[in-house]
Amino acid sequence: MPKARGKSTRAHQEDSDMETDPPTQASQASQVTLTQAQRAAESLSRQEIERKVNEVVQFFLIMEQKKAAVKRADITKHILKEHSRVFPVVFEKAKKKLREVFGVSVEELEGKDKRYILVNLIDTPDGQDHLNMLDDGPKSGLLLVVLSLIFMKGNVIQDTLLWHTLKRLGIQENHPHEILGDVKSLLTKEFTRQQYLEYKRVPQSDPPSFEYRWGPRAHKETSKRRVLQFVSKMYGSESLEIWTSQYQDVLRAEGGEGGSP
Repeated sequence: MPKARGKSTRAHQEDSDMETDPPTQASQASQVTLTQAQRAAESLSRQEIERKVNEVVQFFLIMEQKKAAVKRADITKHILKEHSRVFPVVFEKAKKKLREVFGVSVEELEGKDKRYILVNLIDTPDGQDHLNMLDDGPKSGLLLVVLSLIFMKGNVIQDTLLWHTLKRLGIQENHPHEILGDVKSLLTKEFTRQQYLEYKRVPQSDPPSFEYRWGPRAHKETSKRRVLQFVSKMYGSESLEIWTSQYQDVLRAEGGEGGSP
């Protein structure tokens, strides 16, 4: 998996549901020009456009784990939905973010079905180093997303909220994912066994509820600062300090001015 790096474009995450578009929308989207897409995008708020861009980027990251091509039809079905006409606008912004944040380019494969892959860029235009946010290996994109969500929610996230968020990426709790397989087992068994995650029942909860936290290995292999850098770049920010509580958490973890660790 490519390693994250330097610059970014804007993105913002908000809640959305994963519903299936009518089968004609993917074919309609392929006929939309950039000018038409820009007109269609005027009906959406800037925050809505940024949210869609962010979700396309994350979708690419997860699909990349097993080197699977991303289908344009899947982007329309899972992310754009009834807003399929804005595909050219969202896609161009997502390509730019993938290039500048992760150091990869989006390349279209030959064929009529509009499939895309990520290709690593060896040289960087600005000479900056990668952030080393992602290790090579399967499923690391999913793990990074989950670790980021946990951190941004105050170092703990309820399992119901986590699954609601993952649903935006086409990942459902009780349905096998075509690339990742049994994601629930990944989170509650494999990642916990590897000590990337802690998955525990909330004390005295009735009915039982569960929550996720970072595991010991996650603390060893990454840091809160690096995760906050990743999140900030996904949101199009150059400053970590706009995330007041999370930045104070970073300083405490480092023993800095925000308090003792």
